[in-house]
Amino acid sequence: MSIVPGALDVGERAGLIDGMPFILMDDGSYDLHLNRFFRACPGMGAPNTWRSYAHDILVWARFLCERRGGKTVWQADRHDVLAFHRARRLSDAAFRISAASWNRSVAALDKLYRWAVEEGVITTSPFGYCVTLRRTASTSAVLAVTTNRARERAARRHDMRYIGLGRYLLFRDVGLRGRLPDGTEDSTWRGRNGERNALFAELLVTTGLRLTEGGSLLLTELPRMIAPGPRSVLFDLSGSIAKGGRPRQVRIPRRVLALIQDYIDLERAVSSARSEPSVTNPLCLAPEGGKIVDAAGKRVRLDRLTPGERRRVLIGAAGRAQHALLWLTEGGRPVPAATWEAAFRRACARCHRFGIDLDVTPHTLRHTFAVNMLSMLIREQIGAVFDPQDRHGAAYRRILGDPLQKLQHLLGHASVTSTYIYLDSLAEAQELVEAAADRWAQDTAGDAQ
Repeated sequence: MSIVPGALDVGERAGLIDGMPFILMDDGSYDLHLNRFFRACPGMGAPNTWRSYAHDILVWARFLCERRGGKTVWQADRHDVLAFHRARRLSDAAFRISAASWNRSVAALDKLYRWAVEEGVITTSPFGYCVTLRRTASTSAVLAVTTNRARERAARRHDMRYIGLGRYLLFRDVGLRGRLPDGTEDSTWRGRNGERNALFAELLVTTGLRLTEGGSLLLTELPRMIAPGPRSVLFDLSGSIAKGGRPRQVRIPRRVLALIQDYIDLERAVSSARSEPSVTNPLCLAPEGGKIVDAAGKRVRLDRLTPGERRRVLIGAAGRAQHALLWLTEGGRPVPAATWEAAFRRACARCHRFGIDLDVTPHTLRHTFAVNMLSMLIREQIGAVFDPQDRHGAAYRRILGDPLQKLQHLLGHASVTSTYIYLDSLAEAQELVEAAADRWAQDTAGDAQ
């Protein structure tokens, strides 16, 4: 595939954004309104959210075309929704999706049709809605909540996968680094970039960064090593690469920071020296990490650069310039998100060949960080002294509320309710239940005697 000269400029003038989906029909045509939806809702989330929404909408469009008489998404009615539910949720097991996946697709289509009604593309949505009254816990106010009837109430609220430390180490060393399960070198290993990929995984699992966040870091954004110092170092994550545009502070272990510095000095230095970057509309960053200017000399704020724009940032003098992104390919170019995902898939396939059943994605490591961090935060908080006169549960709120809020800030969640999912995954939860049951059994046995 080749890019027509000036196509990028035309795309920018049309409102296209790097990473934004563009849906083509099987005959090569495109639906103007369907693609306008993505341009009209650029704030719906991160690039991965765009991709998920586009996939669900595309599946729906194909279903209507192939199974509902060639209908378009704008001709669908409630009977089509019911047929779609039968096909996706009531078919044979091999073709049936989970309730959580169904609800995710409903959320994507619901957003599409609400927008289409507001824009006058259609008059009514094919979905039905019901209104329920709910009382808020904090103010006791009664709110009217509109719910899409196609959602399944019995669905699991979250589909969160994480792995324990031992299995993560196997994934990192056997899958990414190409070692044998006993830790020794594998003479048949022919993989490339194993140490770089393992270090990227180490960054995600120790900080909780998302794939886009960890893959969009610039060299100048990393904190400097100051010895001696604490075991972890804080650095500011720009809101322009964070989900929802929410900046936050991230803690990175000094051990990982030292490994990243070794990567910069050795492997990355070799990669960046192999080719002179060829970038359309480059952005130039001062070597000392100062201002960024565009081709016209206009200053650009670093904290406003999107992941796509960061791929155009160069550092260094003319003739010796290099990409300013932290992670580079062997040819000295920024590593695309798809490359990280492919590396993780290959690592899982290699683990499977050794009988290690693992299914790890970059986001799995974020969940792994969250579960283990919440566990440790609660362990620390339990050390607080209980007030024997506390009759209103303030101590319990301190024990559970504070760690959850700390984890919320570390992960960049807009609401602490998004962080609750990790409570269900704590290994300590089952241990506490078993310990309480044993104590209750002992107490009741004593009373019986």
